[in-house]
Amino acid sequence: MSLNNTSTQYGSVAKFFHWLIFVFVLLQFFIGYFMEDISTNKILVGVIVNFHKLLGLTILALMVLRAVWAWKNPKPSLLNVSHWQRWAEHTVHGLLYLLLIAMPLSGWIGSVAGGRPPRYGTMPLNLPIEKNKELAGSAFDVHGSLAIIILVVVSIHLLAALYHHFIKKDDILRRML
Repeated sequence: MSLNNTSTQYGSVAKFFHWLIFVFVLLQFFIGYFMEDISTNKILVGVIVNFHKLLGLTILALMVLRAVWAWKNPKPSLLNVSHWQRWAEHTVHGLLYLLLIAMPLSGWIGSVAGGRPPRYGTMPLNLPIEKNKELAGSAFDVHGSLAIIILVVVSIHLLAALYHHFIKKDDILRRML
């Protein structure tokens, strides 16, 4: 298997980014959803919340690297798809890149503005913004809304892949497996 994409197949680097980010995002949704339910142990909550923040920053870094890789490695061609499907594919992928960069940024801004930046060991990962309760609240509102939007867009992405695999019986899904 090639590291780079070919005209018919995604390369191993693109697949690595795709599936690693998928697993990390899935983990983030579970952590984010259940995080508030673990209120019995304050130390455990702090560790879980910080892990959530660090994993979000990891997703941000991976998405930036993935965007650079995708820019340097053109996608495999879409064969036998209509113009609207080609447009939908570009739109959904573009939205996923945008959302998966905006989501960790909004969480990071909210954390720093709330006075609780992510910590790597004892080192705070700050941004050049002051503590600001209103900004923190707005950033976390955006963060929550983005979570819902990501769920919808990922669902559309998954349904389209399954449609192509099971109904159209083409190789679009197999290119990323």
